Amino acid sequence: MAKNEIMEVKPGSVLEFYDDKELTCGVCLEVKNHRLRVLTAKNREINMAVNRVLLNTNGDLNLGEGREKLVQKLVEISQERQELAESVPVEELWELLIEEEDESYCCQELAEMVYSSPPSPNQVAAILRAILRNPFYFKYRDRKFYINPPEKVEQIKLMLQREAEKRRQLAEGADWLRSVWKRQPAEEPDFKSRIVKLLKEFCVFGKDAPEYSFTKELLSKAKIPLVGGAFKLLVRLGEWKEDENILLYKYEVPIEFSEKVEEEVERIKQQTLAKPVSEVEGREDLRELELITIDGALTRDYDDAISFKELPGGEYEIGVHIADAAHFVKPKSTLDEEALSRAVSIYLPDRRIPMLPPQLSEEICSLWADKDRLAVSILIKLSPELEVLDYRITPSLVRVKRQLTYTDVNLFLESEAIFQKLHHIARSLREKRIQRGASIIYVPEIRIWVNQEGMIQLSKQDEETPSQIIVSELMVLANSLVARYFSERDIPGIYRIQGEPRAEDRPASSDSILFQKYRQRRLLSRAELSVEAERHCSVGVSCYTTITSPIRRYLDLVMQRQLKSYLEKSEPVYSREELKDIINRIQEPQSNAMYIKRTWTRYWILKYLEQEDITITEALVLDKGTRFYKLLLPDFMLEVNMKADPKLDIQPGDTIKIRIERVNPREDILRVALC
Repeated sequence: MAKNEIMEVKPGSVLEFYDDKELTCGVCLEVKNHRLRVLTAKNREINMAVNRVLLNTNGDLNLGEGREKLVQKLVEISQERQELAESVPVEELWELLIEEEDESYCCQELAEMVYSSPPSPNQVAAILRAILRNPFYFKYRDRKFYINPPEKVEQIKLMLQREAEKRRQLAEGADWLRSVWKRQPAEEPDFKSRIVKLLKEFCVFGKDAPEYSFTKELLSKAKIPLVGGAFKLLVRLGEWKEDENILLYKYEVPIEFSEKVEEEVERIKQQTLAKPVSEVEGREDLRELELITIDGALTRDYDDAISFKELPGGEYEIGVHIADAAHFVKPKSTLDEEALSRAVSIYLPDRRIPMLPPQLSEEICSLWADKDRLAVSILIKLSPELEVLDYRITPSLVRVKRQLTYTDVNLFLESEAIFQKLHHIARSLREKRIQRGASIIYVPEIRIWVNQEGMIQLSKQDEETPSQIIVSELMVLANSLVARYFSERDIPGIYRIQGEPRAEDRPASSDSILFQKYRQRRLLSRAELSVEAERHCSVGVSCYTTITSPIRRYLDLVMQRQLKSYLEKSEPVYSREELKDIINRIQEPQSNAMYIKRTWTRYWILKYLEQEDITITEALVLDKGTRFYKLLLPDFMLEVNMKADPKLDIQPGDTIKIRIERVNPREDILRVALC
């Protein structure tokens, strides 16, 4: 029968066709406009197109016998055909015809090969049922069977085996997960590890998970919510903690260091023990200077220190001393490649993920008090008017005398002259930067810590403290001088650049200083990395780089290498093209790290709102749209949207009181309403 040829069907014909995905037989009751009214063996009448018929066996039934009799006969026919199909040697038939792959056969022809005498209608139908039930050997198209080659047979068998295994895992897996969800005892399936893997991928990648559809079906079959359900299962299974940071998995942030990296660090440690840093040649001994570190209370990776001397004639010498990580981390080494892939250390409320292994970042390189350490020192001479008269950069040997926190320095400010003078110098340096166009927009900082028991401590710092200003300004001074050093000598380097701020397109007035600062920050151009020395508008300098955190930032490590190589050999380590490649490689992990830090800090602040059961707070209106107000909760520096109400006269810059209606840290949900 040709492909488009319509099968001739008459009332009373017994037909084979699929009904609800099940091969069944029925009798044609009526033919009208190529559509059939058919009575099935299940006593169901259906209306269908002629092209749905797979086989017309011409086994006519007498329609005048009545419906009940017709159904009874159809049941008998169906049972006989099914029993006959059980004994059809499909594989033997295929082996007989394998040499004739290009031929096609109808059911009648195949039945004649299987049965010795002319086949009955039920035997012909049995051939159809047997072959369709075992779809490995023949391909069915246009009511004809085509022989599948052996490789195709194996492929189909494998595919069907996989489908059967999938159905098994779906059924057994759903039963097991339902028990886990209900906290009921249940035997673990032999494919537990696969289910755990699928659940993790579902949580991390969502709809982009490799087997999203299967996992979704698994959860649905187990009657477990799609939103949050997979995560809760993993917690109940003990695979994840309640506060698991899945962003680290999503962005493939390495937590541990490889065995090869650890071996390299151990070699460095043994070399340092065999030859103490005090014996390293080519170092200027600056151990007589009174070096001070100023860092946070939890800091262990001290990568910069400062010194201060008063010189004759009212001049000053400021020293910025940077841990010499480049001495230990060699270009292209295993350790260097690891640092490049990480790009930065990530500091989160509940953990630290260092760029360099702790044995280096917190021990060998770190500028600990009373320990000889290698450094790169920038010694800056200032006039009585605090203008830079001269500066020099030297590889050095240093020893920190005092290890102080920001809080320590703030407390000592009234009693120790050194900090009073440093604060005066820092404020003067800042004022000069502002005069050169710098934008100093300090917004309150939320500092949040989480202990091992999961308890959250939160504090807010509304103003920049004297100790922060000291450190910030001296680091800016050192970084800008190093950038100038590179630019004036045409040494290839990586610069931080930033264009002029954008003009305000939607002016808004408010007495809120915080509102004004947010509006100003919104107008700042994006800072970028470049191998060209261009102006950094926010810092207020003609060229700028960073070199003061080589333990924590790969960019600073690269610039330290480049600087040391020029100081020692008058030639750079990297060409401009190599530096461009480094920029391209560090930008993604840097961007990911910033996003993870911002998002995970928000998570813990939302947890804090839950922990403290905070329901009422103030909000600053940052912007007004047609559907939502954009709000800032100043006590927590959290941004949130609130549904707009056209009846209310709320304008950007207003301070309002809001009610926190719902908090869900895991789903990043913060729902608020006007009190």
